[in-house]
Amino acid sequence: MERIEKTYKIETNKNLLVDFKSENMGIKVIGWEQEGSEFHVKLDFEKTSDKEIGIDDFIKLDYDSKTNKIKIDVFEPDDIKMINSYLELKVPHITQLKAELENGGISIGNLHGVQTVKTENGGIKMDHVNGDIKCQAENGSILLQSCNGNENITSENGSVKLKNCDGNIKIKSENGVLKSVKCKGTLDYLGENGMIRITEALFSKATIQTENGGIYYEFLPLEKGQFKISNKNGKIQLVIPDDIPYKIDARNRLGRFHVGLEGDYERREEGGEQVLEMTKGSGNVEIKVNNKQGSINFVNQPLRSHHFDFSSLGNIMDKAMDHIPDELDKEKIRKKMEKAKKKLKNIKIPDMEEINKHVSKAMEDVNKELKNLKVNVSADDFTEMADEKISSVVNTIHEKFAGEDLTEKQKNTIDERSRLKILQMLQEGKITAEEAEKLISTMEERDGR
Repeated sequence: MERIEKTYKIETNKNLLVDFKSENMGIKVIGWEQEGSEFHVKLDFEKTSDKEIGIDDFIKLDYDSKTNKIKIDVFEPDDIKMINSYLELKVPHITQLKAELENGGISIGNLHGVQTVKTENGGIKMDHVNGDIKCQAENGSILLQSCNGNENITSENGSVKLKNCDGNIKIKSENGVLKSVKCKGTLDYLGENGMIRITEALFSKATIQTENGGIYYEFLPLEKGQFKISNKNGKIQLVIPDDIPYKIDARNRLGRFHVGLEGDYERREEGGEQVLEMTKGSGNVEIKVNNKQGSINFVNQPLRSHHFDFSSLGNIMDKAMDHIPDELDKEKIRKKMEKAKKKLKNIKIPDMEEINKHVSKAMEDVNKELKNLKVNVSADDFTEMADEKISSVVNTIHEKFAGEDLTEKQKNTIDERSRLKILQMLQEGKITAEEAEKLISTMEERDGR
């Protein structure tokens, strides 16, 4: 392996322009207090021929002092096999960057100015960037943290995540999820396939449109705003605190409404759609919701996460050690048990309506670990105790939700009798988790739920 390492020092000024292009290598760009710039390059590679390879075969850098512009081209020679690369560019805080990368990602931090970034097969990360942002990623994720300014984002086959961002945000996404936390300003989102989860939102105006994927939107208190949310195939759930003066106009074609808000609402059928209207106070927060095939839920509290402690199953595993025959490797079995105990601790079930799916997954994980252990442990006492503990999980779940104010559908969802039989069959290995889920779905369809 050969290594080339070099640091370019450039006497630039603030209000710098950077034009960066790269093939097969990513870069980290950092804004710093100095007016000068540094470009650090470290390359590890193997040669595939006897040809001499130098830094100029990888990097072409030019600086025009009149325009205060750096131009950097990065490429991979044909006569080498790249093993590792590290590129870091330090520039003045006030810098305008235009970057285009193929098969490489980019990370940008602490910059002020217009940033334009395009990647193919590489991710984009921006942290504490102030100014207009235009980023486009194909087959790569986009993450923006603490960014202020107009943000124009295009994503194809990758997730988009925003945290603590402020500005007019426009997103177009194909085949990727959107996650937004504590963002404000305005949001215009157009998507095709992917889940949308927006929490602690402070947007004053939002338009969200998608085709295949659920939408979860969590409002924080506000006095005025306009919101349009539409979906074609997937659930819509809106969390609207009691102190928001809302005016709701919701329309659904092939799905149900669930209203968990205080106050009365009007409901009617119009043009083949179910229409629900509800107003509270001034109605200055206008919320229009439209769905084609999926439920629309309005609640006043965020989704709660429930934890079920399986740690006591560890006691069963500890007791099982007493039944291990002497001819077996007890230390090896003990390590497997410790690994299983860690996996079984605090299983999380985030959504009541999907409780069966998560329980089935939990049972699948438990059963998998127990089967791994039973390769070396064949004690009837261990099996009996484990079966008893696993069967009690369903009853525990029922007790957890028994006192809740549930909809009829949710009550049916946690009706343990018929599901207990299915879960027992799952635990006994008679059916798979996927088969259990299908049985439950078939049962609900039969009952018209």
